[in-house]
Amino acid sequence: MKIALIGAGPRNLMALERLIAWHKRIPSSALTIHLFDPAGIAGRVWQPDQPHELLMNSLAAKITLFTDHTVEMEGPIVPGPTLLEWAQRNGNHFINEGNFKNKSYLLREIAHLTAESYASRALYGVYQEWFYQELCNHLPQAVRVVFHQSAVTSIQQLTPRTYKLSYDDSAETFSGVAMALGEGMSELSSSEKGLSHFANAHHLIYLRTGYPAEQNFDSLPANQPVLLRGLGLNFMDAMIMLTTHRGGTFKRQPDDSLIYQPSGTEPKIYAGSGRGFPYHARGFDQKAVGETRPLYFLSNQLVAHMIEKQERMSGQQFLNYIYADVACTYYTKLVAQKYTGISAHKFEQAFQKEPLATEVLDDYGIAKEDRLDWDKLAHPEGKTADAAAFKTVMVKYLEQDIAAAKRGNKTGPFASAMDTLRELRTNIRKVITYKLISDEDYAKYILGGFNSLNSFLAVGPPILRSEQLLALIKAGIIEILGPQLQVELDQEQFVAYSKRFPEKKVAVKAIVEARLPSVDVRISQNPLIQNLLTSGLARPYSLHFADEETKQLGALDVTTETAELLDSDGDPIPNVYLWGISTEGRHWLTNGSPIPSVNDVRLRMADMIANQLLNYTD
Repeated sequence: MKIALIGAGPRNLMALERLIAWHKRIPSSALTIHLFDPAGIAGRVWQPDQPHELLMNSLAAKITLFTDHTVEMEGPIVPGPTLLEWAQRNGNHFINEGNFKNKSYLLREIAHLTAESYASRALYGVYQEWFYQELCNHLPQAVRVVFHQSAVTSIQQLTPRTYKLSYDDSAETFSGVAMALGEGMSELSSSEKGLSHFANAHHLIYLRTGYPAEQNFDSLPANQPVLLRGLGLNFMDAMIMLTTHRGGTFKRQPDDSLIYQPSGTEPKIYAGSGRGFPYHARGFDQKAVGETRPLYFLSNQLVAHMIEKQERMSGQQFLNYIYADVACTYYTKLVAQKYTGISAHKFEQAFQKEPLATEVLDDYGIAKEDRLDWDKLAHPEGKTADAAAFKTVMVKYLEQDIAAAKRGNKTGPFASAMDTLRELRTNIRKVITYKLISDEDYAKYILGGFNSLNSFLAVGPPILRSEQLLALIKAGIIEILGPQLQVELDQEQFVAYSKRFPEKKVAVKAIVEARLPSVDVRISQNPLIQNLLTSGLARPYSLHFADEETKQLGALDVTTETAELLDSDGDPIPNVYLWGISTEGRHWLTNGSPIPSVNDVRLRMADMIANQLLNYTD
């Protein structure tokens, strides 16, 4: 039997491990697994040779590629070390024995890695290489693994169970295929094309969207103004590549703040976005591995019941459940910390009965300034009058956000509440996957608002990055222009400003798209995706509304539970699977890496796909 895994990032490495584990349990005929990725093991995002300053967005202690006792799956459990445990046990030897470009940085990193550390993306890539080598070094006798540092460009169905994959100047046939294709690159939008053409015509610089490790930051001259479009995680990466990567340093002060000492090679950085504020920092993680807070509203029981009974809720009710769980955490922690004369337990019980009503807060004397204001969270600028006032608002926003994050995700009210929003992800995913709300409500409430707010509140950087940003603003290296960022073309330069504060306009000769492109397979430049669509082996996912209108999304369509690729007629392609970012929209929040001891969905999917690949029946 021959199986192809297209993509060699974390998902298909897990699938590879699961295939081997299943084969050990039920030995069958000889199994050959071919793994394809032009970027090498770990894929594009996690390459070990990328700049060491680029960090993961999860603690090293809470990243794994191994299954554990919490994973609800049919396959055998094969435990193994988390990223942190591997670094402490095996990392030094493996890095010393390997041929890594940044060996000295990697060794220095693991020497200081703790349970509170965010690992570099490079180190996670090394962990993946170790994981892969361990699998290959302990293969059952009947299993063979072949790695191709090549891109698969097409899949042709020869028979109902046979597929020809083309790559480089070669082609091979397989009886099963699993794809985890990553984000790739998309065609430029019309506005991006306009900026790119203008830059080319006037000898300016335009760096399109992409992974920070692949963007040419060295092309940006020192001491010249540059605009970063976006204030999310990629913005933080670009910020670091233009400051510490160029030799600048941060110094911790006695009051625990940071100051920045420039190298003199930094550009003058302007930044902005639609919302105009950087993502909230992740709270200091006080929770043990696997520790979570109970969910009372969008609970596991409620979601499981609705799936079983095929029931639906309205989009507004869905959001109400999410907001109620987040608010319950916030107010319970607030009462325990600030309103010590009140029983936190009794308050929590009362709040659970009327979670979105103000009467409970009034009855318990919760001050107006302590109340969770979702509108203010979404629009922190409030009624800021002008650009000068906005700079003051931005500094205060960052100072307050850093302080709130440092209070921790078990004791700090805001950090704890945002951690609950992260812990709701599994149940939010299930609501989207199993269509527990209508397509109309999905488009209106989730695509049309919640996704953006969730990213802003709960997908933020480590506290350190927000501290560094604050220091760079105070040092005059970075200036954030504000909400509703606008870019105009003016003779031989770009002009940028916030629509809220049009009196503050800046001329720049370089623009960096400091964000990832939205996932849209319809304009993907991945030749395999375009081959699947044009051949009819795949189709974009569509929402279907009550008025018989449809809305096509940028995801490839797959079956609800089994991740089987759906063809242009909506029929599953036998033993061909797709998971990960290419399904974003059909599924929800498909990026990220597996977390140990929480019944992680990615580990469950890997086991299910491996089981199906080996035991497929019509």
